[in-house]
Amino acid sequence: MTDRMAVVVLDAGHGGNDPGAVGPKGTREADINLAVVERIRVELERQGIRAEVTRDGDTFVSLQDRAARANAANAAVFISIHCNSAANSEAHGTEVYFCTGSRRGEALARAIHGPLIKAGGLFDRGVKGAGYYVLRHTKMPVALVELAFISNEKEERLLRDEAFQAKVAKAIAEGIMEYRERRPV
Repeated sequence: MTDRMAVVVLDAGHGGNDPGAVGPKGTREADINLAVVERIRVELERQGIRAEVTRDGDTFVSLQDRAARANAANAAVFISIHCNSAANSEAHGTEVYFCTGSRRGEALARAIHGPLIKAGGLFDRGVKGAGYYVLRHTKMPVALVELAFISNEKEERLLRDEAFQAKVAKAIAEGIMEYRERRPV
């Protein structure tokens, strides 16, 4: 493939000395993010798309380095995977963010959101614009996925489940492929 879409950068949020949120049963967000990113990478490579990762182990990578790696790779899209958390243990659902004002980022987020909601079966918290660092400092369209609430015991259990991880990873890969087929000029 000569098209830039052949390169996708996948970011497993947190890692190393930054475990991210920790669920009631001790599940570390960084570990879930990494497991899901690896599954997405495999799905994309099956489709002939080269996927690079910002980390491939339990290591710390700064937000600046995550954005810089995506920019240096000249990637077509950047996908950052996270688990949500809230003080209210009843908070639940899935949401996808894009950089506020980015038409292409919004199209990418929406392409991922549809299959992800269908596959995950969780409450739909929507597609939202935001100004998170990795959304603002990457040169390509970017989507930040909040898979589920690790602070919610039921959703924490799902996040640990390998079958659930496989379903959401496949859905995210499908969304990337859908974006590839109809991406805005």
